[in-house]
Amino acid sequence: MYLKRLELKGFKSFPTKTDILFNQGITAIVGPNGSGKSNISDAVRWVLGEQSIKSLRGDKLEDVIFAGTDTKKAMSYCEVSLTIDNSEDKLNIDFSEITIKRRAYRSGESEFFLNNKPCRLKDIKELLLDTGIGKDGYSIIEQGKVDEILSNNPVNRRKVFDEACGISKFRYKKQEAERNLKNTKENLERIEDIYIEIENQLKPLFSQQEKAKKYIELNDKLKTIEVNSYIKEIDLLEKDLNEALKHSKLLEEQAIETNNQKVKLENNLNETSKEVEDISENINKSIDYINSIKSVISQKDAQLNLINEKIKNLNESILKSENELSEIGNKISSNENLIKDLEINKIEKENTIKSLTEDIDLLDKNNLSKKESIEKVNSKIEGLKDGIINLLNKKQESSNRLSTLSANMENINSRDKSIDLEISEVKSDLNEKFTELNDIKLNVSQKNAELEKLKLKELENKNTLEELINHSKKLEKQIQDGNYSINNYNSKLNIYIDMENHNEGFNKGVKEVLKNKSLKGIHGALGQVITTSEKYEKAIESALGAYLQNIITSDENSAKIAINYLKKNNLGRVTFLPLNTIKANKINPSTIKSNTKFIGIASDLLSYDEKYKNIIENILGRTIIIDNIDEGIKFARETGHRYKVVTLDGEILNPGGSLTGGSFKNNTSILSRKRLINEYSQKLEDAKKETKEFIKQKQEKDNNISTKKNDILKIEEEVKELEKNIIIESSKLNRVEEEIKNINISINKLQNEKDGLISNLKYTKDKLDIVKIEIEKMDKEHEENKETIEKLSLELKKSNDYYEKDREKHDNLNLKLVKDKQVLESIYADIKRIKNENEELRLKKGNIEKSIENQNIEISKLREETVIEETEKVSLNKQLSDNSRNLENRKLAKEDLKQKLEEHNKNLKIIDRQYIDLKESLFKVESKIDRIKVSKEDYINNLFEKYELTVADAMNIKDTSIEIDKKKLESLKREIRNLGNVNIDAIKEYEEVKERYDFYSEQKQDLEQSIEAIENLIEELESNMKTEFKVKFNEINDNFKMVYKRLFGGGRGELIILDEKDILESDIEIVAQPPGKKMKNLNLLSGGEKALTAISILFSILLAKPTPFCILDEIEAPLDDANIFRFGEFLKELSQDTQFISVTHRRGTMEASDYIYGVTMQEKAISKVLSLKLNEAEKMTDII
Repeated sequence: MYLKRLELKGFKSFPTKTDILFNQGITAIVGPNGSGKSNISDAVRWVLGEQSIKSLRGDKLEDVIFAGTDTKKAMSYCEVSLTIDNSEDKLNIDFSEITIKRRAYRSGESEFFLNNKPCRLKDIKELLLDTGIGKDGYSIIEQGKVDEILSNNPVNRRKVFDEACGISKFRYKKQEAERNLKNTKENLERIEDIYIEIENQLKPLFSQQEKAKKYIELNDKLKTIEVNSYIKEIDLLEKDLNEALKHSKLLEEQAIETNNQKVKLENNLNETSKEVEDISENINKSIDYINSIKSVISQKDAQLNLINEKIKNLNESILKSENELSEIGNKISSNENLIKDLEINKIEKENTIKSLTEDIDLLDKNNLSKKESIEKVNSKIEGLKDGIINLLNKKQESSNRLSTLSANMENINSRDKSIDLEISEVKSDLNEKFTELNDIKLNVSQKNAELEKLKLKELENKNTLEELINHSKKLEKQIQDGNYSINNYNSKLNIYIDMENHNEGFNKGVKEVLKNKSLKGIHGALGQVITTSEKYEKAIESALGAYLQNIITSDENSAKIAINYLKKNNLGRVTFLPLNTIKANKINPSTIKSNTKFIGIASDLLSYDEKYKNIIENILGRTIIIDNIDEGIKFARETGHRYKVVTLDGEILNPGGSLTGGSFKNNTSILSRKRLINEYSQKLEDAKKETKEFIKQKQEKDNNISTKKNDILKIEEEVKELEKNIIIESSKLNRVEEEIKNINISINKLQNEKDGLISNLKYTKDKLDIVKIEIEKMDKEHEENKETIEKLSLELKKSNDYYEKDREKHDNLNLKLVKDKQVLESIYADIKRIKNENEELRLKKGNIEKSIENQNIEISKLREETVIEETEKVSLNKQLSDNSRNLENRKLAKEDLKQKLEEHNKNLKIIDRQYIDLKESLFKVESKIDRIKVSKEDYINNLFEKYELTVADAMNIKDTSIEIDKKKLESLKREIRNLGNVNIDAIKEYEEVKERYDFYSEQKQDLEQSIEAIENLIEELESNMKTEFKVKFNEINDNFKMVYKRLFGGGRGELIILDEKDILESDIEIVAQPPGKKMKNLNLLSGGEKALTAISILFSILLAKPTPFCILDEIEAPLDDANIFRFGEFLKELSQDTQFISVTHRRGTMEASDYIYGVTMQEKAISKVLSLKLNEAEKMTDII
């Protein structure tokens, strides 16, 4: 088993998909500091489940996602895949190759996959248990891990040894068992609480169920007596109703005769009344005309007053405007004087500023001159100092030449000949290298251009892919929502269809008749043949009550056959409504005398087949539907409680005054079922159509995604191959350039050497004595320069003092100049503001003068209007006098007609009184009929509401032999009352609680057995852990003693368990004594000794229990070259059983490696990986 492949995408400095293939043996990952090579070991740690971002050198999860550069945008997610070869079946999974993948998003979400199937981190941890692989194992060792092993923190060190000794899987199982034990005990506590609670409920429930059974027995007896009592009362009321109807008919005939006489008298009265009305109309017209004249006169007076008021107001306004004009003139004059003063101040300040500016400019010129002078002096001093240094250097060089010239003379002639030959050979090599360099540059340029095109194409494809994936996810969510809606609507639709098919809500007898298709002439229940809007459903259902369950038949014979069927099979009773016998009984809305608005007659608010009209109007034709109970009460009072009134909330006001109301059970009614079936059918169809379209769109998007991914993979392969070629060519280019540079250096060296030989030869022959003279001159010049520097330094100090004084004066003048400029700007602003104000005042003045002129014109017009109004008023007063005389004459004629009208009224009152008496008698009889009907309806309603029986159903239990004994009835009621509050549901509750009691009793017993089993398991695991740990720890300790001596070349290393009684929790002491040292504290070791000690422990563990692969992240960095060599040799031995991946920059580790990966950053913050074998890597030595 070994690490086969690592794939990074968007992780830290790897924005593009990067595949790293590993082979068995040792692989080195190298590269410059900051190139991102350690990000590879971070990626392995992260994919194996590291949750601490700080351990990955970050602060938050998004720090591991590529953050973007100036040329490349940030990634929205990152992904790392790690593929392990499992061909030896060391992992407990039926795959020869296992891929662990982790993906994280900037939103904070994180996902794990095992062979591309979503999984939990727990699944991955369990799979890798006891392999050494994982964030807490020893498969990834970096500098921090070295510190942990040697630190004083026993917990971190213990984790490594637990994994190495093979007890981590036992410890994991023990922790799981302890968690299960804790959960089981908590469950047992909860079960015991529930068990005790149920036990406490059981005893009182037993008493309650006994009481409920007694109540049911007494209530059945009471029902039989009360139902027979109701039937008897209904029979008596029916008899009284027939007698009242006969009396009502007689009174109606007498009332008609009296009404005829009344009509004749009313006609005479109407004729006289007509004459009175005509003359009254004329009188009213005259009065209206007179009043209109008076009104016009009043209007004229008001108009005159209004005109005079307007004239007065206009005169006042003119006076006010003239005063305002005077104030504006004064203000303008004042502002002009102020502007003159400001102009004078402005000129003064401008002159001051000009003078200050000139002074500052003059100072600037003087300071510049002084500064240049100072700089010249400084330059002279520095030049003299440099001269002194040069003189000293020259003197030393001259002295050195004196000692070396003699020795060089003998070699000059022989070397001069050989140099000419070498220069000729090197120049020939140089020409060949230039030709090779030009060819490589052309090749690299072409490949770079090709690479840019591919990257641009790759970026475009990835952007398109990201858009496609986002759209696909959105469609997936829409499909899930659609499927949920489909299931929801389908479920509800099936429920309502099932209720409709099984006639839910109907009594047993009704269901049986509707179910029996052999019965002819059955049209269905009344509730099935009518529909209404949702608004009226509750009202109609309340109005119909038991009628909803009545069955409509074609005729009486069909009803009779159905009744016989029910009798024969003892299926209960049903009321039938034959179409050929029931007649309509509907009131005319226009005859209802009420000021209260009502919605309508109940029968008019239904939809049904025309053939059922008589039945519907017979049952609901006299029922009024009204908005609410308050309106209903008002309506009932106004109509004398003659009609059945039902509100939209289902309250009923019965004829006679009784009210029925309260809450409804929240069940779907018979009436609403059809509407709900239609509604949910339409919703279901719409949801299916929409979801189907989403699925189609998603399939198209997924196909596009698959195609686009294949395109990107091809491009990535091309990019990778091209980048690899470019890196190789670039390395060749660097190598050739370096070779050309080295050749040129060689040529220059040879030529310089030749020139030097000639110069040295001449110097040796002709100027040996001159050197001494030069040295003397140099000493003299040195002294002169020192004196000059002292003089110039004194001059420089004086110049600096003058320069600082002038600078201070310059700063003071500048400050005064700034203040004066601010004052001048304020003057400019004030002048501008005052001028603007004057412009506004002049404009306002013109408007006021124009307003005064307009007001004078309006006053003239109003005075002319006054003359016209006065003339019209005189004419109107004359018309008023003439019409008043005509009015008095008409009033006298009206009085004569009134006397005649009184005689007719007297005769009519006598007849009207007789008619009213008859109507009152008739109303009393009709009221009695209504009361009898209401009483009968009350008994019928009581039957249904109390026992859910119709009159026809009640006849089934009619028993004429039962004596209606009120004492017995009261006795039964008393017995029921004495029972107190009865919980009918207690019978069922007792059975349910008893069943729960038995269930939790079994649960309690099972949990107690589980706790015992888990405790035994934990004990067994601890025993196995101790045995396993002791054996493996001793083996690791023996290995450590051997490895330590080998790596250190002597010394002593040992691992000691500090608490032998508790070896599973005990701290482990590390004894490390390098050769020649006796140290009792690891902190006294050097950095290199600490690193080598930790490496010794790691190698000891790997010898005892090899891990499939091990990643070493610069752990050998502190080691010297000798220790690096021993480290590399030992690494080669261990690589027979363990695959090593070493992030390193040490040449010794590279030399021990079988493969090398180079990590570079050709672009800022973007890492690239080049995979090469060792012989290929030699060409990249300079790059690495």
